[in-house]
Amino acid sequence: MADPTEAMPKSRDRQTALSVKRVLTREQLEEFAERGYIVIPDVVPPDLIAAANAAVDEQVRARPPVEGHVGVVYRFQQLEEAPVLAALLRDTSAFSLAEGLTGNGALEFPETVQTALTYPPFKDAREKPHIDGGKGRKPGDPPWTFTMLAGFFLTDQSSDDTGNLFVWPGTHRDHAKLFRERGPEAFTTYPNVKLPERDMVRGRPGDMLLKHYLLGHNGGNNTGDSVRRTVYFRLRRRGHEATWGQALQDPWHDFAPLRGLVPSSGETGQQGR
Repeated sequence: MADPTEAMPKSRDRQTALSVKRVLTREQLEEFAERGYIVIPDVVPPDLIAAANAAVDEQVRARPPVEGHVGVVYRFQQLEEAPVLAALLRDTSAFSLAEGLTGNGALEFPETVQTALTYPPFKDAREKPHIDGGKGRKPGDPPWTFTMLAGFFLTDQSSDDTGNLFVWPGTHRDHAKLFRERGPEAFTTYPNVKLPERDMVRGRPGDMLLKHYLLGHNGGNNTGDSVRRTVYFRLRRRGHEATWGQALQDPWHDFAPLRGLVPSSGETGQQGR
């Protein structure tokens, strides 16, 4: 897979790219279907990134971590409490780009936003990924599932070990296959699937990550000199809460435009690599 940071426009070209109406290319659709995530360059202009960083600065001043803290700090807010962060999704092409994976008008606008910080020097010792919403869930409890994760890079994560999210490409299809075989209640414990080599998600300020809900992931290492900052929104297709069990078993249930782009039966995350 090509590194999305290698083909990024420079200076004036970057500003031009931000002003053009954006749609996902066929190549991006196929990459998301195959690997379970894509990074789209230059979705957010520099002024909104600067404003978002200023909002995070204020968060940290209001609720600072303990002195000497190393590792992650997460904060969830209602969107009405964080209008500057909401602008990353609302006032750019980000939301329409996300709907390129689900169909126009298919997504609900989220109600919450997450700020994820990683203070160096930090090395994540976990060797396995996870899927959000299953930990601690009991059979019969409704899970906290969604359709996709939209992430915005506020800091430079174009090189390794700068707080990059870890992902295991193709495992969105492996997990769906397992849930088809065992039923959606297998979600009560993390499903064990054969894991491919993991990726570090790379991006620069202004870039956006779109990640399939079923793609295994974890927080990453930060051995750099600065705190990693990423803002996440959890997006749901309209009607998802009533059909979450189907969405766990069919990786394209919430992604109609992607159906047929990769094999739909007997697939594994190991294929095509």
